Amino acid sequence: MKFIHAADIHLGNPFIGLDQQLPDDLKTIVQQSTLTAFKNLIRDAIIQKVDFLVMPGDLYSTTVSSPKIQDIVSQQFDRLNAANIPVYLSFGNHDFQADKQQHLPWPPNVHVFNQKVETLYLTLKTGENVALTGFSYQTPRQTQKVITSYPLKTGLVDYHIGLYHGALGIDGDPYAPFALSDMLSKNYDYWALGHIHVRQTLNQTPFIGYSGDLQGLNRKEVGAKGYYLVESENHLLVPKFREAAEITWEQVTLEDVKNESDIISQIVNYNVDQMTFLSVEIIAHVDGATSQRIVGGITIEKIRAQLPKKLWVVSLRVRQNLSTMLAKDHIDQIYWQEAYEAIMSDFNIANELSNQAPLVVRDYFMSPEGETLLRDKMQQLIQARKV
Repeated sequence: MKFIHAADIHLGNPFIGLDQQLPDDLKTIVQQSTLTAFKNLIRDAIIQKVDFLVMPGDLYSTTVSSPKIQDIVSQQFDRLNAANIPVYLSFGNHDFQADKQQHLPWPPNVHVFNQKVETLYLTLKTGENVALTGFSYQTPRQTQKVITSYPLKTGLVDYHIGLYHGALGIDGDPYAPFALSDMLSKNYDYWALGHIHVRQTLNQTPFIGYSGDLQGLNRKEVGAKGYYLVESENHLLVPKFREAAEITWEQVTLEDVKNESDIISQIVNYNVDQMTFLSVEIIAHVDGATSQRIVGGITIEKIRAQLPKKLWVVSLRVRQNLSTMLAKDHIDQIYWQEAYEAIMSDFNIANELSNQAPLVVRDYFMSPEGETLLRDKMQQLIQARKV
């Protein structure tokens, strides 16, 4: 068996806040990027001859999608229909009313989950039986633990796949809260999660995790973006990441620069394979005149005028060099806080805990309470290091 897990496609995302000085040709690429990534996904599904696609929430970026986008979606799903590839999708917290508006008719291969948990069945060409369980959001907030309504896997199917748009949490949290133990108790073979825009594995076997969004939507969503191609290996469903994004967002730190010429040279010669948007931070001692030119926007304009077509600089800022902030091993509170936030923004306890860790431990530290405790402890350790 082979299928694709793709979530948080966010078709129609407006990309609010991008620099107004973005050239017209780049504006077009950016505005079309989610659609381009979606088309790449459909192309790959056909080339790979997958058995089906699962899309757990936020196909659209808003509750009301434009007729133009709907038409493109219908055309792409028609391509899958011609290749006998079914699609199983649910609506999330961004497109929760998409099934209520006047939508173009879905092709016959598209199965949209109801607002109540339901299970759909599929028999593959191999004769294997697959159950797929999911639900669509009723409102932008889903505070109940919908997971409790998911049925257990039965012996009537070879594989059971859960689609779930939500986040770890407790009853009352806004996005269909669940505990890892809730999902493991269902005995499913794969949980295709949506809502979190970063690839994240909560459990290896059976796999429970987020594929991340298909296309990065802002400068905080850095790195490769795409989907999971999932294949059965000895009856285990194993995901492998495949890139689909049109644009990659990256953050770059420059340390070995002395003047504006150095800065421009390093950025202009930055090597990229595809369209890349850079956020650049300089951690070095630069003279006052250079610093003023950076703050005033002069340097970034000089850089942009020399960039190759596949590269664009979104922002350029200077941060004081660490060496100038050290005094008798005492580091300024602001730097410590920035360092702490930088570490914790990318830190994910789920990636650090193995399956061998007791389930109760994993559940606790992936809950809001456990995450807060961990952050507080790390803050205490940082404060102790400063003394």
